[in-house]
Amino acid sequence: MNRHSIFFKLNLLFGLALLMLLLLFGFFRFNTALHEHRLESQRGMELMRLLHHTKAASASQRAEQLEEAQFELLPAGSLPTAAKLLPAPRKEPRHRAPFALYIDDDTYYFKSLIPHDDFLVKDSRKADTFAGLHLIFLLLLAGLTALYVTLRRSLLPLKGLTQEIRRFARGDNGVDTASTRRDEIGTIANEFNDAVKTIVQLQSSRQLFLRNIMHELKTPLTKGKLTLAMMEPGEEVRYLDTLLNRMDSLINQFARIEKLQSGNRQKERRKIYALIQEAITNLYLDNAQKSRIEINAQREVQIDVDSELFVSALSNLLDNALKYTADKTVKVTIEPTQICISNRADTLPQPIEAYLQPFISEHHSDGGTGLGLYIVDTVVSAHGFTLDYRYEHGIHTFCIRFI
Repeated sequence: MNRHSIFFKLNLLFGLALLMLLLLFGFFRFNTALHEHRLESQRGMELMRLLHHTKAASASQRAEQLEEAQFELLPAGSLPTAAKLLPAPRKEPRHRAPFALYIDDDTYYFKSLIPHDDFLVKDSRKADTFAGLHLIFLLLLAGLTALYVTLRRSLLPLKGLTQEIRRFARGDNGVDTASTRRDEIGTIANEFNDAVKTIVQLQSSRQLFLRNIMHELKTPLTKGKLTLAMMEPGEEVRYLDTLLNRMDSLINQFARIEKLQSGNRQKERRKIYALIQEAITNLYLDNAQKSRIEINAQREVQIDVDSELFVSALSNLLDNALKYTADKTVKVTIEPTQICISNRADTLPQPIEAYLQPFISEHHSDGGTGLGLYIVDTVVSAHGFTLDYRYEHGIHTFCIRFI
């Protein structure tokens, strides 16, 4: 069990409280027994003195004096059958005691052990066994147990709330944590439920806005490309075509980011080799460019991914590697635990962390969108994978690790 859990602390607190209750009960029980033993000793000594003083007295005189001291002289054979023999104190060995002590129904009986002086004396005073101690203990135990059960039941909804929060974190917007409870947990559940509804509404508004914007931008782009296709080739046409292609690329990248952030992902079992082939196809490379990509693959390796997003990440890694390679080659290595893409080039001007941010300035100068590695890192994280980078002996290597 998690030692930081509230339930662990509650169980620990209940255990400690129960232990303290048992210790207190044992302590009072011991003190009560000690007090009773002292009373028994005092009454026994008092009886011994009376017996000693009335040794030469007649039976009626002895009985009268015993009655004054709240003792009752009984026939020797009238000891109740249910009476229990009490053990002699350790400091007072049995052979030195002139009588044996019995108890029955909170009443003490002193049976003579003196030869030729057989008698039975009943102590008219009731023994104070403090039976209320057991009742108090049972009441405290019942109250403690009831409090523990009540607190545990009050905290149990936290587990359900935690599961709903995890569902929401995984992208499930259909969670419902509305509660009718009036305690703090009910308040938290209702506040979280209101927050979920607000976030879902904001996400829906953002998605609708982005999709409308991208749709509105796609229409003039398409018309512009058609117009350029009907114009005579020239420097201005090529320049306009470059601008339109760049804007089209930006819109496509924004669409992928919107899908990532919306959590609208559909995973399926795919072979990594097939995904690499799709990524190469999406780059629209000619045969010469394709020949520069060396693939060393275990072709049967499979993973669960959103194909469209993962192919987009691979395309970005391949595009960067082809764009900046110094020896015109890019190597792709597929293993059961990872896929690595490497190329030979100079060191990066900035730390790799800077290139994982959107719209890194270096990418703008060469026609890139500035979103490539940002999308790669986001896609990898969304799948629960890790993106590792290393630069050794003049070779850049990006690895997507599945485990």
